[in-house]
Amino acid sequence: MSLNSASLPRSRSGFFYGWIVLGAVFLVYASGTIGVTTIPLLNVKLRTAFGWTHEQTVLGPSLLFLIMGLLSPLAGYLLDTLNPKRLMLIGWSCFIAALILYSSITSFWQYMAFYGLYALGSVCTGVIPGMFLISKWFKQYRGIATGIFTVGSSFGGTIFPRFGGYMLQQTSWQETALWLAGATAVFAIAPWFLIRLTPESMNTTPDGLPPRKEEEVQKEFTDETLQTALKTVEFYVILLVTALVWFSIQPLVQNLSFHLKDVGVESEKAGSILSILFMFSIAGKLFFGWLSDHADKKNILFAATLNLTLGAVLVRLTGLIHQEWLFYCAAIVYGLGFSGAFTMVQLLVAERYSKSKDFGKILGAVTTADSLAVVAGVYLLGSMRTALGNYDAAFTVIVVSASIGALGVLFLKQLGKQRTA
Repeated sequence: MSLNSASLPRSRSGFFYGWIVLGAVFLVYASGTIGVTTIPLLNVKLRTAFGWTHEQTVLGPSLLFLIMGLLSPLAGYLLDTLNPKRLMLIGWSCFIAALILYSSITSFWQYMAFYGLYALGSVCTGVIPGMFLISKWFKQYRGIATGIFTVGSSFGGTIFPRFGGYMLQQTSWQETALWLAGATAVFAIAPWFLIRLTPESMNTTPDGLPPRKEEEVQKEFTDETLQTALKTVEFYVILLVTALVWFSIQPLVQNLSFHLKDVGVESEKAGSILSILFMFSIAGKLFFGWLSDHADKKNILFAATLNLTLGAVLVRLTGLIHQEWLFYCAAIVYGLGFSGAFTMVQLLVAERYSKSKDFGKILGAVTTADSLAVVAGVYLLGSMRTALGNYDAAFTVIVVSASIGALGVLFLKQLGKQRTA
């Protein structure tokens, strides 16, 4: 279908509706972070109430990411064939239902059911539909747009743990879960009505820039498919790097509340530390996203993974040095590191494969690898804590994982040079 160039914006001076779409998916994404940023605070109370071990308790987050991994290819396929807005509506409904279920947990199977339902919601509202829409609306400014989008998880992680920690001081974990369900509704329902699927549906173009000739648009797309990508070494290295980054992020975040309790940090103070971590991750995502629009993305990813490694080292040191200043210092550095690495791996995949007609399927495959890495990491850290009595060895594994991820980025740079030679 051809575009009517007379009705399209000819410059950047007019308002671009893509920013509205970006803001909408930002808020939906923020609402979906409660399960991974705030529920761990409630799980500390839940574990005490029912006498579960650390290993049992982290089975829930493991199930969350396992189901996300198994369903991600399906979500990627649906994005290539169906409407992502419908997926987001399904996901939002799952979040509300899951948090209501959490408030009435009386047995372990209900705890696992909560995470299963929350996983379905996360697949339908998370990175896959978000990056799909951003790739449709942004080209030249995709880096900063991705940075702003991923800030959604940090924004949610900044306000919800503090809110959850405060509510736990005032009321029960059951009522806190219901308050979080209400917060999810407020954050997600209104933005859903603002999302539009393509720039053409709003009579504009990607980035709001002047329209290009039809032959220029056609050159943006390649014949590369998921099947052809699976035959390249580069694809598997990308899978490895993104999996190692995710392994170094979510397992630590999911176990951090338990670690803080182990070293004597109270619930309200733990909520403040988590909020500081996610607050600084906002700055990291915006900075690295902006920087990626002005420099080589692999170089920026390498810098981000080094920052992630340093942050993991500082978190590891909190197991040896129980000083408040170190907790906050670790939260700041790790927050900057994980946010930059998280943002850049999304951009790495989008830059390499967004022109493919199978972009949704490829994105789903990468997300599957990431999610399975998180499953392994969450369960491994919980098991090591149960066996050893602390997180010292477990957090050492995170340091090693982030370091290997940085080396993987260097290898990707070499493969990229060979492909373009």
